[in-house]
Amino acid sequence: MKGISLMKLSCAEAAELCTKAEYKETSLREKIRLKLHLYFCRTCKDYHKNNKKLSGLLKKADLKTCSSQEKEHLKNKIKSEHSQISQQQKKQ
Repeated sequence: MKGISLMKLSCAEAAELCTKAEYKETSLREKIRLKLHLYFCRTCKDYHKNNKKLSGLLKKADLKTCSSQEKEHLKNKIKSEHSQISQQQKKQ
């Protein structure tokens, strides 16, 4: 009976393992614990299914991130525009 209690997961733990599983970061033991939990918990099973679907869509979207230089440029541009707007509002 003690072995079974070691295999139990809370829903919060299951959600964490779902995320780890998407990035192939789960151990064999964690995979088994997650599968067991998903077998009995419909809510987590739906969460896991939706999480996988979202990950798949993000991979298909082929999203690109900004380089550090691009981020810094955008940050400076926003600051500049914000200060211009603030100055205009002070004049009014």
